[in-house]
This record gives sequence, structure tokens and C-alpha cells, in this order.
Amino acid sequence: MTGDLFWSEPETGRTITCSHHPSKQTVALLESTIWGSRATRYRIIGITGKLARLREPRYFVLSENGRELCVFVLDFCRKKVMDQDCGAWHFVMASTVPDRQNEGLAGLLIEHVRDYCVATVGRPGFGFAYVEASTEYSLKLSEQIGHAVEAEIPLTLFSRLHARADPRVSRLRAEESHIVLNRLQSLYASHELNDFATALNPEEYLALRDQNGLVAGAQTEVLRWSVQSLPGPTGRLLLNVLPRVPGLNRMIDLRDLRIVRFGNILMPDGAEDALFRVLETALSVHRTKVGLILLDARSPELERLRGHGSFGLLSGALKGSVKLHIDVVGMEKHMLTRLRQQPLLVSAADVF
Repeated sequence: MTGDLFWSEPETGRTITCSHHPSKQTVALLESTIWGSRATRYRIIGITGKLARLREPRYFVLSENGRELCVFVLDFCRKKVMDQDCGAWHFVMASTVPDRQNEGLAGLLIEHVRDYCVATVGRPGFGFAYVEASTEYSLKLSEQIGHAVEAEIPLTLFSRLHARADPRVSRLRAEESHIVLNRLQSLYASHELNDFATALNPEEYLALRDQNGLVAGAQTEVLRWSVQSLPGPTGRLLLNVLPRVPGLNRMIDLRDLRIVRFGNILMPDGAEDALFRVLETALSVHRTKVGLILLDARSPELERLRGHGSFGLLSGALKGSVKLHIDVVGMEKHMLTRLRQQPLLVSAADVF
């Protein structure tokens, strides 16, 4: 057993522990888990690297006689609501060993997770999770209100089969970080859950410049999935036909699909074409065909993006959305109202 002991039941040999670091059993379980639901299902490649991106992680583990049966991964962060700093627990992922599913183990574990989150999140604070729109889930930090807030986050794909790098695009320079930060704050002033100051990573940021300086930019992170199933005719074509077509089967390997996730998107009015150049350059730099944009369905920036140019041939391969579920603790009514009414930001630092 590793980590702090939270609960034990001697007659069954069950324990619940909490640790800042994953055990070998935890890593093995997360590596073997098939994620997603309904038609889109995948395994995460490189789970250790993904876990290393967490800010202040906690690994809650339900074990029985030394065998880990169920794992919840949480990450503590801070975000702003109406310019007030709030503590937040991000429910990142959960998994139960296949042969012990449907036994209520996750329900038992989440009771202890909930108590811990309520005690440590601070006031005002909240817990949040990104969940496929068809999936019912709640951390339920407040039994009285349940889901305080829900926001729809469309899964917007950007693809180029033959991505070309624009010579005007390069990594963010040290002296440009404060410029990007200030412009992001201004561009997304109507949005809530701002954490740009901590989420902006210059080493992962690509920017396009002209003779007047920085024009547009985006932060990039490479997600690696081993796809097991995809929805719709396009999904079936990619999974069943593409691997059999000489030449095309080397363009996209769905067993090791590299997707560039875009965050901290900087696109001032009139800079839409410049941003598309940045996105295409990112695909070229990371040697992949597909990128993923996560913006609130109510965001004016998403509307502007959708109204400009082509998102590419593969943009229809993944349809649907995720829901951002938020449960609040000790939050004033006017702050909660603001969360419900305004578009919410998906942080580049939130791990998927």
C-alpha cells in the first residue's frame, strides 16, 4: 500500500488511500483502460507523460488485499470567477479493473473523494469534469445543488492531409509572453474560469508575426490515442478501409493517432487567416494531420472560427461534444449566476 490511508474495512481487506504519485499498479490500469463511450473509444498512449502534466495531482485508490481495483485521478488548480481567485479540483480520469466493474466500487470511492474535495478546495471553490455529452456523471460536491453549472464544449477538429509550415510562424519569444497574456485576457474578457497566467506555456506556443509584430497564436499539446472505434460512415471508413489502402494507410495510423490539442488561442478580429496558418504550421511541426479545438459553444471566438475557411477533410471524423460539469462550494449567488450565463474557458493546462 502506498499513500495516506483514508479508510479501511478489515473484514474484506479493502482500503482507500490517497497519494501524490501513481503506483505501478495505477499506471498499468490507466494504460490498459479503454476511454470514451458510445461510438468513440480509445486507449491513451504515453499515460506516464500525461500524468506528468498534472499540476497538483491526487491519486485515490480503492484496493482489496493489496490489489488496486478502482482509481480516481484528481488535479488541484486555481481559476478566476469574476476576477476572484478560486480553488478547484479537476476530476481527470477514473478506472476500474474490468473483472470488478458494476460492483459499486466507484460509488464507494467517490464518497471519500467528495469529502476530501469539500474539505480542501477552499471557499469559494468548485470541482469540475469534462464528460462526453451522452454520459451522466457528477462529482456532487454539494448534494443540495448537484450540477451547479453545465457548459457544452464542441469537439472541433482541424485537419490538413498535407500540412505546410508558414515561415512567419515560430515559438513564442521570451519577451512576447506578457503581450500574449494581456491579449488573451482582453480577447476572452467575457469568459469565466480564466487561468491564463499559469496555463500559458511559451515552450509550447506558436505565434505568427508580421512587420508590426505578433498577430495570432496558439498553444499546442500532442495527444496520442490508439483508436478502437469511431462514429459514423467516416469513422467506419477510417477504421476499416483506410488500413487496407496502400499509401493512404501511412498517412494516418489510428493505432497511434497523434492529435494536436490547441489552447490559449489568440485570434484578434481580422486575424482569422493568420490563426489558420498557425494551426496548419502546428500540424506540420508535430507531423500529424489532425488538431482539436475546445471552446465553449457560446463563445464568440468559436463562432468566428467556424465562419472562416475550411476545417479539412477529416474534420467530420469526430462529431459531438463534451460537457463541462461544475459543482460549487461556498460560492455567492452572483458568482454562480455569472458562471451559468457566460461562456467558460477550457484551460490549456487541464489534462485530457
